Amino acid sequence: MRDEENKVDTNEVEENKDMYDMNGMNNSNEMNENEEMEEFEGETSSAIVKMANIIFSPTEAFKAIKAKPNWLIPLLITMFAPVVYYLVCWGQFEVSMIKEIEKQLEGSGQVMTESMMELPLTIAKVSTFVFTPIGVLIGMLFVAFIYFVVAKIVKSPAGFKQIFSMTVHIGILSVFTWLIMMVMTLIKGEMPTVAVTSLSSLLPESMDGSILSAVLAPIEVISLWSLYITFVGLRVVASLSKKAAGIIVGLSFLFGASISVITLLLANMASSMQM
Repeated sequence: MRDEENKVDTNEVEENKDMYDMNGMNNSNEMNENEEMEEFEGETSSAIVKMANIIFSPTEAFKAIKAKPNWLIPLLITMFAPVVYYLVCWGQFEVSMIKEIEKQLEGSGQVMTESMMELPLTIAKVSTFVFTPIGVLIGMLFVAFIYFVVAKIVKSPAGFKQIFSMTVHIGILSVFTWLIMMVMTLIKGEMPTVAVTSLSSLLPESMDGSILSAVLAPIEVISLWSLYITFVGLRVVASLSKKAAGIIVGLSFLFGASISVITLLLANMASSMQM
């Protein structure tokens, strides 16, 4: 009897031990899950704080980026901001595109029927929603690569991930451009031909597409703001001197302005050849 009682006690002890081990494992799993959730929430809140500081306190934002570069959340926002714009304003985009096609056909004697319009509009829709985010990503990588190469030339200790994170966070400012364009598009009922925040918007409509309009287009509030933020970012993240950062920002502005003028010249040349 005593042996049987001892066996029973031993079994109870083992069962209790197994239960304790299982509870311990469950508690450990719960703790790990809680820690992962807290880490994810911390990463998300940290990303939000950095994006907010890009606007309100860029120096603090870039210090945080230099210490712990992250890029996923701001990159997704920057990539899909234009997609949201086109989703909201697609009707106005179609109207603008039809007007452009009809303008190109003027004098040719051809009449664009509704069925003929369907194909280019479908192609435009697919390419816009598929390739616009990809184009934003490629642009971000290209700009970050240029900054990274320049940073290495001047022997900056910054890594590519830090430079890329800086570039992506600066890209958040483009959201304001898309919001302004959305408001203006919905008010006017058609897509604006020039940015309302640029000096080219002060010119009369008859000068839209002129060389002067192309020269003034890069002188735009949000673009200039982005250049200043870039200057601060290069100073903090890449540890560049004021002179080096200023030269890079100045060359970036001149490059963008040159692309604007060259694009307009090519467009005018192609239009004159069609006529």
